[in-house]
Amino acid sequence: MVTPAAGGGTQGPWRIAQAAVLILVAGYFLYSLRTLLNPFIIYCVFIALLTPFRGVRGHALTVTVATVLVALWVLDTAGSLLAPFFLAFVLAYILDPLADRVSAHPRIGRTLAIFLILVPFLAAGALALVFGVPEIVQQARALIGETPRALDTFTTWLQGLTPASLGFDIPFVDEAALLSRVQAIDGQMVADFLESRRADLTERAWATVLGLGRGFGAMLVIAGYVVLTPVLMFYVLRDYDRIVAGVRDLIPAGIRPGATDFLREYDELLSRYLRGQVSASLLTGAITWLGLLIVGFPYSFLLGATVAVLGIVPYLGVAVSLVPAIILALVSDSIGLSLVKIAAVYGAAQALESTVISPRIVGDSVGLHPVWIVLSLSLGGFFFGFAGLLIGVPVAVGAKLLLVRGLERYRNSTLYKET
Repeated sequence: MVTPAAGGGTQGPWRIAQAAVLILVAGYFLYSLRTLLNPFIIYCVFIALLTPFRGVRGHALTVTVATVLVALWVLDTAGSLLAPFFLAFVLAYILDPLADRVSAHPRIGRTLAIFLILVPFLAAGALALVFGVPEIVQQARALIGETPRALDTFTTWLQGLTPASLGFDIPFVDEAALLSRVQAIDGQMVADFLESRRADLTERAWATVLGLGRGFGAMLVIAGYVVLTPVLMFYVLRDYDRIVAGVRDLIPAGIRPGATDFLREYDELLSRYLRGQVSASLLTGAITWLGLLIVGFPYSFLLGATVAVLGIVPYLGVAVSLVPAIILALVSDSIGLSLVKIAAVYGAAQALESTVISPRIVGDSVGLHPVWIVLSLSLGGFFFGFAGLLIGVPVAVGAKLLLVRGLERYRNSTLYKET
C-alpha cells in the first residue's frame, strides 16, 4: 500500500520536469530554425499538433481561423503570382453556363464546346491586347501632351473670375480667398511636372494593374497572364461540374443542407452580378466609344474603355469618364458643340443601358449596392493588389449574404423579440 503511493508521489514532479525539458528543447529547436520558418510552415506544424484533438469542442473553429489567417498571408505575399489563377477561375465561372449550353448538343462534347468558346474568346482578347492597349496608351499620352494647352486655357478663364462673376455663393467659404489661392497655381508648372513624371506614372500604373513589385519580374507575371490563365481556364471549364461536386462532398453531412442552400443563393447572386454587370459594362463602353467616334469627339476609345473597365461598379465608369470628357469640351475650340456631343452620346448610351441592356442582361436587381462594391474593390485592391480586385466582388457577395442571414437570425432571436 505504501510503495505505490510513494511511487505516485515521485511521478508528478518528474512529469513536470520532463514536460519543462521538452518545452525548452522544442523552443530551442524552433529558435534554431527561425530563418527557415514562415507562417505556412508554422500552420502545418500547428495543424499536425492539433490532430490528436480531433472531435474535441473548439477544434474545428481553431483550424478554420488558422486556415483563414494563413490564406490571407499567402494572398498578401504571393498575390501577383496567384492573380492569373484567380483570373482563370473568374473567367471560367463566367463562361460555364455558355459551355453547358454548347455541350448540350448531342454531337458536341464538353472539350469541343470549350474549344469553340475559347478560340473566339482568346482571339478577341488577343486583338484587344494587340490593338486596344497600344491605342489606349497612345491616346493617354496624347491627352497628357494636350495638358499644357488645356491648363493654359483653363488658367486664362480662371484668372478672369471674380467672386461676383461666379453667380452663386458657397456656404461657409470665402470665395475671394479661395479664388486667390486657386489663381496662384502655376498651370505651366503643373504641366511640366506631369510631363516629367509621365514615364514614372505609366510604370506605376502597369505595376498596379499587373501586381508587380513583390519579387517577380514583369516578364514572369505577363507570361502568367498570357500563357497560364488560358490553360487554367480550359481545365477549370472542363472539370467545373466535378470541382463543384467535390466541394459539395467536402461539406460535413450535418451542415450540408444549410450550406448547400447558402452556396446556391451565393452562386445565384454572384453570377447575376458578374455575368450581367460585366456584359452590360462592356456593351455600354462599346456604345460610348462608337458614339464618340461617330460624332468626332477626341479620345473616344480611351473614354469608352474607361466606361467599360470601371462599369463593373454601376455608374462609376460613366462618372469617371465624364470628367475628362467635360474638361476636353471646355478647352476645345467650340465648347457648346462639344458639350452637345457629350450630352447626346452619354445620354443615348445611358438610356440604352437602363432601358434595354440592364433589364435584359442584369435583371431587375442584383442585390448589391454600388457603395458595397466600391468598398470591397477598394479594400481588396489596397491590401492585395490586382488579386484583391479579382476576389473583391465574390467576398462582398459572401459578406452580404452572411450579414443578411445574421440579421435574420437576430430578428428571430428572443433578445430582439423581448426588447
